[in-house]
Amino acid sequence: MTTQEPNGQPHDALFRLVFSDPDNAASELRSVLPPRLAAHIDLANLQPQPGTFVDPELRHLHTDLLFRTTAGDRNAYLYLLVEHQRTSDPLMALRMMIYQTRIWEHHRTADPTTASTGPLPLIIPIVIYQGPRRWTAATDIAGLIDADTELKADAGDLMPRVRYFLDDLTTIDDVALRARPLTPAARITFVVFTKAPGDADVTTWLGQWFDDFIHLTGLWNHERLLNAIFTYLLKTSTTPTEHLIRFAGTLGPTAQEAAVTTAEQLHAKGFIEGRAEGREEGQAEGRAEGQALGQASLLTDMLAVKFGTLDNDTHDRVAHATQEQITLWSSRLVQGVETLDEVFRS
Repeated sequence: MTTQEPNGQPHDALFRLVFSDPDNAASELRSVLPPRLAAHIDLANLQPQPGTFVDPELRHLHTDLLFRTTAGDRNAYLYLLVEHQRTSDPLMALRMMIYQTRIWEHHRTADPTTASTGPLPLIIPIVIYQGPRRWTAATDIAGLIDADTELKADAGDLMPRVRYFLDDLTTIDDVALRARPLTPAARITFVVFTKAPGDADVTTWLGQWFDDFIHLTGLWNHERLLNAIFTYLLKTSTTPTEHLIRFAGTLGPTAQEAAVTTAEQLHAKGFIEGRAEGREEGQAEGRAEGQALGQASLLTDMLAVKFGTLDNDTHDRVAHATQEQITLWSSRLVQGVETLDEVFRS
């Protein structure tokens, strides 16, 4: 099953799937929050809250998750927002202040006993940024106020101070990422967020995270996780599909099947058709030929996974097929035919 993308961004499906799991979210919070603050917060009992607090017109740029917990013996909220823009959002401090106000309103509505007189809970907001260049925007609303230094000092407490924690993934190298107390699912998500977009072949570095991938294959929801990760890799990079399937094969049959299934689904939807060889040809005729070769290679890999080792006649038949034949045979395979004869029937 392909993970749904609520606002059309491949980041969202992967982020929501991984970090809506309280264990994965807690591992990120332990990585980012100051230890003394984290010690007050019950990170072992995060309760996911429904909905989003992001403005509708910005949901293609921001994805958010809200968790309710306690700090000491009092209510508290932890708010995670991932920023999909390729550059810093100069108004993020203002947006986060607005989102926190909405969370307080949500709290008051959800708990009528505190609607009129109850205290407001602590909200700890965190922005996760994955762009290619470092974050430069203000992390405190005070940094957006148009006043000189002397005026700000004289205004004193009139100057609002509402800040958020920033997890700028562009500043985290592989060594630092490995040192974080992240779950394997959270770490792999951050790895692919930072390395995959625009990459010509992600398999050149995926093997460096082999142990984390192996751990994923043993989780109860490994199929959904692997599907979401492979979907993200194929949608955001230009990696030849057969390369990713071969890498998945090193993780075991479960991972390879997930890669093949993902490739089938994306191929059927037209996302990855003929990408590898087609990319390498410099002229229109060459691109068309490369596209056909890419489709044939993908179909051969999918047939081998589903039906076992293919004989030479089958390899030759696919290699010399027309684009129309390959498209037809791929469609039949995706539809769930049970034999090779059904794939190739006239």
